[in-house]
Amino acid sequence: MNGSEPRTTAAPRGKPNWLPAWLPWPRSAAQPRHGHFGLFVRYYLIVVLIYAAVIVGGISAWFFVTSENARKYYEAQMHGTHALIEQRYLSAPREDWPALTRELRGHFAYPLELLPIDSLRDGLTDAEWRRLQRGELVMESEDEAHTYQRLPGTDQAVALGDFDDVTVQGVPWRDLDFIDTVVIIAMYFIAIALPLYFLVYRFWRDLRKLRATAEALTAGELDARAPVVTTQLVNPLGHALNQMAGQVQQVLESQRILAQAVAHEIRTPLARMRFGLEMLETVEEGERAHLREGLECDIQRLEHLAAHSVAYARIGRMVGIERAPIPVRALFADLADVFEPQASVSLCFGCGAVDMVMANREALDLALRNLIANALRHARSQVMVSIVEEGERHVLRVDDDGDGVPEAERERVFQPFTQLQKHPEGFGLGLALVRVVAEKHGGSAGVTDSALGGASFRIELPLR
Repeated sequence: MNGSEPRTTAAPRGKPNWLPAWLPWPRSAAQPRHGHFGLFVRYYLIVVLIYAAVIVGGISAWFFVTSENARKYYEAQMHGTHALIEQRYLSAPREDWPALTRELRGHFAYPLELLPIDSLRDGLTDAEWRRLQRGELVMESEDEAHTYQRLPGTDQAVALGDFDDVTVQGVPWRDLDFIDTVVIIAMYFIAIALPLYFLVYRFWRDLRKLRATAEALTAGELDARAPVVTTQLVNPLGHALNQMAGQVQQVLESQRILAQAVAHEIRTPLARMRFGLEMLETVEEGERAHLREGLECDIQRLEHLAAHSVAYARIGRMVGIERAPIPVRALFADLADVFEPQASVSLCFGCGAVDMVMANREALDLALRNLIANALRHARSQVMVSIVEEGERHVLRVDDDGDGVPEAERERVFQPFTQLQKHPEGFGLGLALVRVVAEKHGGSAGVTDSALGGASFRIELPLR
């Protein structure tokens, strides 16, 4: 029964043009590889710069929009302070004002001065100078770090600030504004560094695993598979790599078996043909017709081998197969027309309640032809072709009443170039082709005992 480059200073490819040239960027696969810490530093600098640009830009824009309101709000806050200072000066004799100034300085954390009003002219705008002469509170527009107010009826003005120059005695170092700023900045950098480090570390670790698998496959270790990875972004890549490796291994193994088997099967007919050609020169005219007939049979056998080998290799190389609805009655009718009626063996078809099957018409037709031809060679009197729906699959069956297939040989029979019973017209590719067609459809092929007493070959195909 039939069986089946030099390093340059140019920016790395892919680096955005808007990034400065000195900023590191992840290198391509062709460039020298670094550990995960170097990768972390590069991405960390990029993230920090982006965060800083967003935060500084956003705060600056917000300050610009709200600066006028903030200025008025701050001036309103300082009115009370200047009013109290003004009362202290106006309630004291003018000759005591220098001593009063020194006294008041001890109560403020920022500088306090009593200055001649004319000394402030150069630092103020015309509008601010007129307001100061009228006795209004003036905040310096350039840096908003000083406030001035003229004492009524005098040529003196109280100057407060620079407010950025605040000195507080007896405050612990940990409560200083400078320390607060340092802590906030440190927390900003750490808040970015910690999650990014662990993310980059896991990402780099999983990529190393996949890289090791890819390098093993490149070196010819086709049984290498990617281990389980924990990064969800990389996990699909691992599955795809394993699937690809399995398909490549399957295709190469099939091609190896096919090449070895074809080389083996082709020897006998070639030897007979060589012998026949030599005999043509020596035999009588009457025997030449017999030799030519033998040569024609060997040529047909080689053509048969070439056609089946090409079909097996072509379908085996397919990653997927295009499927479409096939009317079962039309399929069975076409198959019935292919096989001529035989007096000793009847061929029957039954589609039952199944009207359509999802498959590739050409591939399924080729598989069924092989099964039917195989059954007709081994049946005693009857071959039955049928289709039923079982769960989520359509099952195509070809039953015969022959000797069947021993249980121990039911897996081997689908291997390429395997024949349990040597047949002059067969090469052992028919059932192997059937299994390849079924697997490319996402199904399977097998053989069991038939209710007719012989073998029941099955092709299981998904419903959708």
